[in-house]
Amino acid sequence: MRFRVGLVLSFFALIIGVGCRKPLAPNVDRNLPPETWISAAPQDTITTKIGGSVDPDHPPTIATISVRFHLYWAGTDRDGDVAGYYYAVTETLAVPPPGFPTVPQLPGPKPQDYKFTTKTDSVFIFNVSEFRPDRQHAFFIYAVDDKGKPDATPARFVFNALDRFPPDPYIFAAWGRGPIYRLLANGTIFTRDTTVFITDSLTTGSTGNFGRAPLDTVPAASELTFMWRGEPTIQGTFITGYKYKLDEPDFISLPRDSTRKIYPLGAVAPGTKVFTLLALDQAGGAKATNRRFQMNFAPDTWFAGPDPNNFPQVGGERVLSVANWDSTTLRANETLQRTLLSSDSLVTLPAARPQRLTFFEFYQNKIYVRNEGETVHMNSWVLIHAGGSDLDSPYNVVVGSNEPALSDTQYVYAEGKFPGVVRPGPPNGSPIGFKYVLDNALVPSGTSVPFAPSPLHPVFDAARVDRNPYIGAYIPMQSAGQVFLLLKSVDGTGDLDNRIKVRPRAFYESTPNSDPLKSRVLTFSVDFPPVLEYNRAGFVPRPDTTFFTRTNIRFNLFASDVDPYDQANKPSTVGGPSTTTVLRWTVTIQGKTRLGIDTTYAPPGAFRVSTPSITISIPDYIAGPDVTAIVELCDCSECENADGTGRCITERIPFHIPAASPPTGASSTNSISRPGPGPSTGRSTPR
Repeated sequence: MRFRVGLVLSFFALIIGVGCRKPLAPNVDRNLPPETWISAAPQDTITTKIGGSVDPDHPPTIATISVRFHLYWAGTDRDGDVAGYYYAVTETLAVPPPGFPTVPQLPGPKPQDYKFTTKTDSVFIFNVSEFRPDRQHAFFIYAVDDKGKPDATPARFVFNALDRFPPDPYIFAAWGRGPIYRLLANGTIFTRDTTVFITDSLTTGSTGNFGRAPLDTVPAASELTFMWRGEPTIQGTFITGYKYKLDEPDFISLPRDSTRKIYPLGAVAPGTKVFTLLALDQAGGAKATNRRFQMNFAPDTWFAGPDPNNFPQVGGERVLSVANWDSTTLRANETLQRTLLSSDSLVTLPAARPQRLTFFEFYQNKIYVRNEGETVHMNSWVLIHAGGSDLDSPYNVVVGSNEPALSDTQYVYAEGKFPGVVRPGPPNGSPIGFKYVLDNALVPSGTSVPFAPSPLHPVFDAARVDRNPYIGAYIPMQSAGQVFLLLKSVDGTGDLDNRIKVRPRAFYESTPNSDPLKSRVLTFSVDFPPVLEYNRAGFVPRPDTTFFTRTNIRFNLFASDVDPYDQANKPSTVGGPSTTTVLRWTVTIQGKTRLGIDTTYAPPGAFRVSTPSITISIPDYIAGPDVTAIVELCDCSECENADGTGRCITERIPFHIPAASPPTGASSTNSISRPGPGPSTGRSTPR
């Protein structure tokens, strides 16, 4: 009973207590947020409007500011004070990532990007890149009041930061120091250390010098030194470091106090080089300068043919008959022992070979010594020997231990000589081999047929696909025309004598004789033209022959060809004539009419015939008595339609015939007559 009474009293006490509580106050934030604005900067891009609203077809222009820029901002709080500001800077990539045409969109700020400040201004240095002087950024800022409430709509502007004035780098000293070598007349190698200062750059002059060879060349095995300094171009900024690159795949970074780079001997491969230096500023921007140079002296080249005075003279030619081509017999020949056809080719280094514009020709069983401008036989071999010098490359001539063609070097040792030409070694002042470039101006059209550059010779290595085990260049001559031959020596680094960059014919025909480089192109003709055999018994007509008839005059125009080459039955090998001779005759008659007018007559059966026996009758409209036979003689059957198959000559043979009888009626004309040049004697130049 007592428990029930206590429970009731407790319940009433609870009701009375609840009825005495105060009412709850409403939960309302009356603190107004602050406002923020940027007071000194380019116009905010989100406020640009056209006609009161943003025009989607004409987005606002993004302003460009200096990479170092003084920004001002402000804030206000209507019911308190501004305690400070939070700001952030975002930026896009400087250059598009690989595989993309443009840079990505400008990102927004992350919470961790914001920094707090109580200032209302600051000098910012915005980041750019060494690869590009401008970069797109966005600046965000919002105020926070004294109760910690932020501005919910931060101020911002988007802009391009442009590094107009990066620091200036200066390479004030650069040089290469290394040895050069010369082969002296006594066979010794003279060595001298040489220092070459490097002053050329890709930015020399107002228009630059791209496409031109470097002005400075240092030895192939050089120690390279570069020294520099940098100078800021904006007051209050400083250089943060340098970057450089020569053969390195990427730029190498250096601190600001590093102003020298030395490449030790052998650290840089030969070739055309550009040393590039970047000076970096606080924004990451950079300005570049460079020095360019050639590392490795290019080799020199010359023709080193035989001395004609060492060969017997036969019929106006320097020629040696060879009865037996056996190697033992040839070694014993005293005439050949004084040429590069002997063991001298393995002993005499290219730098020791005298310069001569001569060469060998092999035809049938004869060795000819030819001078520049002479003619060689059709289907002959020509042999070109080259000399040359190289100042700084190793003599790593291509020689393999498996090469069977070098087995005869034992004979050189037996003669007490060292076969140094085919022994790799250190620099000795010589190139390691040669290439040639050939043009052939074919007759009769003169069309130039360019040949691809030859492979390197010599290459004494049976395991290589470009094996070419010959000291000289053996070239077959199977097209009639004029040859233009250019030699290019190759040094131990693979560099080529590339002073003549155009085709040899173009260079030769456009270069004055006073230019010493013209001697690097050798010219000669191919194919001896056929000849009329005037002194052969039965030859008709000889010059000034008198005939006693005007009709059925029988010509016997005997002819010969010293180097016949039948295109239909070509020889199976190079070095001799074909078994058949191709000759072709065309005859026209030139004289005067009764009125003294020059005229020409083409007799029937005398146009491009293959026989020397031609019967001719003179028409009455050629009054006589003095006439001329114009004879075209060719050693090719289709010369006009097949360039390079042979040559033609034209000769004029004057002779006499009885005068034409007086006309008995009206004068007559012949439809095939035509005016022609007046009669003359002498022979024309072959073509």
